[in-house]
Amino acid sequence: MTDIRKKIEEIAIDDTSGWKEDAKYRRANRKWLRKSQDIALRILDVLEEKGMQQKDLAEALDVSPQQISKIVKGKQNLTLETISKLEQVLGVELVGVPKYQTKMDVDKKEVKTSFGKQKRQRVAVQVDFGDVFKQPSDSDYNYRNAA
Repeated sequence: MTDIRKKIEEIAIDDTSGWKEDAKYRRANRKWLRKSQDIALRILDVLEEKGMQQKDLAEALDVSPQQISKIVKGKQNLTLETISKLEQVLGVELVGVPKYQTKMDVDKKEVKTSFGKQKRQRVAVQVDFGDVFKQPSDSDYNYRNAA
């Protein structure tokens, strides 16, 4: 019985596959790996829609086919530069950045109700600054000059 136990312990101790380290890495990097996988799936879908192969994408990006292979496996930590180049070549948006918005709390002092009681109210106001930095169009310019 002890011979069997020794053999089991030897086999159990001889873990050369590195699966534990891989699992720890995946757990520690779960969030960006998930996003990388989502991007990889989107790239594969677009390649299929456009009838392109990975080697065509590699040539368009001036990278090796091995690099594209790593990207479409979803295990590559992509830089913004790489994502931008992929978006340009594929003609799609892979990562979106929402418009800048902020929420402000405005504290009103006292508000009289129709019953004559006074209340303090807190009001949430959402402000969208998306158009603040917009360049004026020709129609805006002409309108201003006409006035």
